[in-house]
Amino acid sequence: MLSNKRIIVTGAAQGIGAVMAAGFSRMGAKVALADIADPAPAVRRIEDAGGEALGLQVDVTRRADCEKMVAETEAAFGGLDGLVNNAALFATLSIENFDEIDDALWDKVMAVNVKGPWLCTCAATPAMERSGGGSIVMIATNRILHGFPGMLHYDASKGGVMAMTRSLIREVGKKNIRVNTIAPGLTMSEGVLAREGIEERASSVAAGRSLARNQEPEDLVGAAAFFLSDHSSFISGQSLCVDGGGLVQ
Repeated sequence: MLSNKRIIVTGAAQGIGAVMAAGFSRMGAKVALADIADPAPAVRRIEDAGGEALGLQVDVTRRADCEKMVAETEAAFGGLDGLVNNAALFATLSIENFDEIDDALWDKVMAVNVKGPWLCTCAATPAMERSGGGSIVMIATNRILHGFPGMLHYDASKGGVMAMTRSLIREVGKKNIRVNTIAPGLTMSEGVLAREGIEERASSVAAGRSLARNQEPEDLVGAAAFFLSDHSSFISGQSLCVDGGGLVQ
């Protein structure tokens, strides 16, 4: 499905990003794993399985880092066809009322979760245009469609990501670049599994799904791969909720 596609996945040192990158590699893609943490172990797992991968330490809130990420990917793979804006602050965030959130934390969440995808997109689109077009996948959350309480900073940031998708397509479509959003449900990544009380919360969420089980990072690979592939070459500006039928749109 992704044979010879050249794809950057941000937030790929572990969790959803690492699983996506490995999944794309199995489908034939060359993948650049970008993260503020060291992505080397995730890169080695892909290479050990016979894939082609590049590890890049990147702070997505810094324009220079994003531009370097794209330049190094182009140099290694000969171009860029896809970008998954997955890097985000979530697992370390506490449940807090809206009026208890610290100002500095609010700004940090917005910097990583909104400014980060914007800067990565700014850096990636010229490279995709040079390659004849491409696909950008934004990662949001089904929380913004349900209206859950307790994480207003996170939910506001992901609402911004979905809005960004809808505006971006009007600017990048003429460059043959598509932008779509995936809205996952609560996903059992390493960071989420480390949260206190997550088993009870996950059990409650799973019970409300049509497919009544925990959501795993692997459940997101197919949807993202579809948006990155030529199978979705005439789809742009869409939002796909991937949560086992917890939310029916």
